[in-house]
Amino acid sequence: MRAMNAKFLLIAALIVLGCKDPDPIEDGQATAWGDQPALPAVQGEATFSLSASETSVSVMGNTLPRMPNFPALSAKKGVVRGYVADLSGKPLEGAYIGIRSTATGGYYSGASDETDAKGYYEIQVPWGTAEFYAAGYTIDYGEGRAVMSLYASDGKVGSFPSGDGLVKNFVLLSYGVFNKDLVSQRPNDPTNYAGGSLYITYNVSDPSSVYNPPSYIPENAEIQVMLTPDGPGLYGEQKKFVINKKASLQNYNFLIMNVPVGRYAISVRLKDGPPLHMEAVGRYAGVYPYFGLKLGEAIGTAKLLFTPDIGAENATTPPNRGKWGSIQIKVDVPE
Repeated sequence: MRAMNAKFLLIAALIVLGCKDPDPIEDGQATAWGDQPALPAVQGEATFSLSASETSVSVMGNTLPRMPNFPALSAKKGVVRGYVADLSGKPLEGAYIGIRSTATGGYYSGASDETDAKGYYEIQVPWGTAEFYAAGYTIDYGEGRAVMSLYASDGKVGSFPSGDGLVKNFVLLSYGVFNKDLVSQRPNDPTNYAGGSLYITYNVSDPSSVYNPPSYIPENAEIQVMLTPDGPGLYGEQKKFVINKKASLQNYNFLIMNVPVGRYAISVRLKDGPPLHMEAVGRYAGVYPYFGLKLGEAIGTAKLLFTPDIGAENATTPPNRGKWGSIQIKVDVPE
């Protein structure tokens, strides 16, 4: 009996040695996903007023949600490894992480991995100075599928020496600033944010012109856009946003950015006035059957799903870079 027990122990030891244990700690035990902080509460209503000269607004500001708690990992020479999770701390399987190295002579050498059921990935780094070229994850969104960029939990995706190894964890965000330095340089760039965006365009009546079709927005009128959640967002967000924009000959458009990913009802009208006609136009109009403005043309109210960037794939989606295309909606006074 003692010999049989010893045999079973040996077999068990061999099985353990053959398994890929991604997260050993010093005493040989495996760490686990621990308790996670509560999800940020994104509820209520926020109102923004844009002057004639202002052309954009980030409805979630320049904030970033708190990060989940990741299992502890130590660096291994020549290896990049880490975990990918959603904001609640749930491991994400099938996330794509890509690394490339620049060797002498400027030649690139790449390697990649997809996360397992524990959200873990591990990549042998090609020799040279390395960087992350891709970090993407595909979600179910509406009736379709959409690729989203992953955020490095420490905010850093710069180059690193391949020989030292690196631990890098990534998070799937529904809103937030990817890089505050880039936002300060290009505040009107929607790809600096994790949330979705839309681009409202219009024509404004010119009092000095004899050509002013009745569909033009009167100068100094206020265009009011209301985004009302049509169910919980990616992480349960249910916040309503109201954006008032003063129409002026100074500009003919404005951007609404960093909207938490989810389904919305969009309503557009002149403030204290009639509903406006909406029409999806531009690069993303009608590209995908399930996303964008539904219907593509409406008066007053319509459904809205943000549109993934054209041709976006996990393997070509860079980290810390928004992959939602700005839905362009032209508004005018119904005739």
